[in-house]
Amino acid sequence: MNSRLSLLLAAVLSSAAHAADPFEVFPRVLPSPAADLRPAAVCNPAALSGPLTLAHAVERALCANPATRSAWLASRLRAAELGQANSAYLPDVTISGNLGRNGDSVLPNDYTSWQIGLDAQYLLYDFGGREARSEAAESLLAASLASHEASVRDLYLQTVTAYFNLLTAQAAVVAAREVEASALAAFKAADARVGAGTSIPVDRLQSKTQYTQRQIERIRAEGTAARLQGELAALMGDASQNRFTVVDNDWAFSQTPDIDIKVDALIEAARTRRPELRAAEATLLAREAGVKSARADGLPRLSAYVDARRQDLDALAIDSSSVGVSLTIPLFTGYRNTYQIAAAQTQAALAAVDRDSVNNQVALDVWRAYYKLKSETEADSRSTDLVESAAAAEKLALGRYQAGLGILLDVLSAQASLAQARYTQLLTQLGLRVARAELAQAMGELSWDWMEPAGREGTK
Repeated sequence: MNSRLSLLLAAVLSSAAHAADPFEVFPRVLPSPAADLRPAAVCNPAALSGPLTLAHAVERALCANPATRSAWLASRLRAAELGQANSAYLPDVTISGNLGRNGDSVLPNDYTSWQIGLDAQYLLYDFGGREARSEAAESLLAASLASHEASVRDLYLQTVTAYFNLLTAQAAVVAAREVEASALAAFKAADARVGAGTSIPVDRLQSKTQYTQRQIERIRAEGTAARLQGELAALMGDASQNRFTVVDNDWAFSQTPDIDIKVDALIEAARTRRPELRAAEATLLAREAGVKSARADGLPRLSAYVDARRQDLDALAIDSSSVGVSLTIPLFTGYRNTYQIAAAQTQAALAAVDRDSVNNQVALDVWRAYYKLKSETEADSRSTDLVESAAAAEKLALGRYQAGLGILLDVLSAQASLAQARYTQLLTQLGLRVARAELAQAMGELSWDWMEPAGREGTK
């Protein structure tokens, strides 16, 4: 008996030491849940500096942003819970022992006694409760993995938007400086004409006011660019690491999706791809399994057990063992199980409502992104003509004024129109590229190919 106990104890300890994940649940939680969102590359923790491309910014965000680590840890927690639920399919084995020094009045001689025992229990049948708990844990893991993917895609879109916002802000600084230079030229021209006596002093005052206004706009544009650079750095994991410059790649999100397809068809396609909807569906399955588990908790349980022990009382040694089955029938639990079932049913109903809400949100996301892309495409096609005509008008007005043929009001008005035209063009260029990213996100098609030339295939 001692040898059998020793062998079994050694086997149990060896199994615990070498099988930390016998159900192989943790390998299912990958660092990057969607291979199309990030190429297979090792994250580079070095401080950011120098030129930064959009692809590098997105990769850094996916590596370093706390949101991705939080989602990964949440999935790992669900994986551990699945392993815990699956452990019910294995027996519970415990070993116990005691050592004592005994004596009494009948036997005045003190004696030493010790006892060691091994107990094993295995659940045979519980009306599907064990299976329901395993199904619930499996569904919750699937929901967590889908949520992980959704959080990665959201971070991808946030980084793309922040990157383009920063590009636009930096371009706005350049435009503001150009407009400021034009205002300075108008001020110098007005000052020269007033000095020559060919213009009234109010022209100089008006031009100086306009020049000062352009200086304020340039200062604000520089502040906006600095703020947006910090926001992009924060998405990449550390707002203090902002010693980088963004460089535009013309092919990043330059692909034009086919927007001739009816929006209803795009919505139906998105419902088959969006990870948020998969997460909601999996959560609903988990809650429905929870109802089955709650019902099973109020039903009988049938288990098998094995018990073996050895007791030594100095000269007397006793070996004992038993094997059998046990039946547990809950008779009255103070209506606890009744309320457990009601709570589980309510959770399932709430999960169904959440699923319908996500389903509706997916349709709304596609609808908004689709029509935003159409409007931004139309606006972008006209922004170049707007800037060209405004620049020509400003050049003509300034030349006429310098030649003494025009008035300062025409110059100031033309400069304001040019500044507004350049700002509108920047907004439409940003809006078009962000709209493409938003439609891809709404469709569940946001991938690394949008930032690489290979992504041009399959687009119009």
